Amino acid sequence: MTSSVSSVIANLAHRLKYHRLKLGLTQEELAEKAALNPRHIQKLESGELNVTIGTLVSIALALDIKLTNLLEHHLPESDTVQRGTPEQLLEHCRNSHALLSIGLTSEILCHAIADTHSTLDSLDQKLVETNLPRLGGGTVELANLSSIIGNLLGTRIAFHSLGKFYRNRPHTFPDLLPFQGKLGKGIEIKVALEKNKPKGHLAKPGNYLTFRYVLITHTGFDRKKRGDRVTLWEARCGFISEEDFSISNTKGDSGKTAVITTEAFRRMSLVYFDKTVCPYSLRSNGKPYLDFN
Repeated sequence: MTSSVSSVIANLAHRLKYHRLKLGLTQEELAEKAALNPRHIQKLESGELNVTIGTLVSIALALDIKLTNLLEHHLPESDTVQRGTPEQLLEHCRNSHALLSIGLTSEILCHAIADTHSTLDSLDQKLVETNLPRLGGGTVELANLSSIIGNLLGTRIAFHSLGKFYRNRPHTFPDLLPFQGKLGKGIEIKVALEKNKPKGHLAKPGNYLTFRYVLITHTGFDRKKRGDRVTLWEARCGFISEEDFSISNTKGDSGKTAVITTEAFRRMSLVYFDKTVCPYSLRSNGKPYLDFN
């Protein structure tokens, strides 16, 4: 068997299992829907069986998908999330003066967000093609996912700053250091899920850039149902002092935790807000949510 044929069969096995699990079907249930012997499904997913077009058509009909969805290497277009370009994301930006005060621009921010979305989507695609959950679907703990997002954002902000900032050493405050002293002492990046306030292990004063994200499905955002695809919905920036943290040292926790207080968080300038994926319900006074400014 040539390597190209082997690749096609291996890809078919991955695609078949992916679509079967997506519907929550067992091999036996899929075989029954397709009027096939269960051993056909078992062998196909193991890459052990050559298959006729007729069999593939029966399986595709049972899965309610196009035949090409079983054969193509990449994820079906219907299973991908449409992302905005950096230029399109600019419509979500506000209070640009606050970003300028810490040495950044709305353009830098939007390029970093778009790059982060793109990188996470690429990683998710590779995971799905090997029958693993997406990053936001259980492959990593959500606390670790927030760290991954923060690292990606820091890397891309440094890149798009065009020589203004560079990445600090891992686990060293702050995340971004300036090449020139006039830009201050740097920027610390914090990331949190949904409505949570950003936190860390130490209360250190400085300029902070915080992000919050939600997990959407391939059909979009649903406040009642958490998906598995990362989408950033908010960014804020501002100076945070030691007094602006709430310190806890709960027994059994992984050490001290420093959470930005609600008052300090509301003082920070909202510099990016995507209302289409905001986890808060619209308030009666028309204000999107209490922290909006």
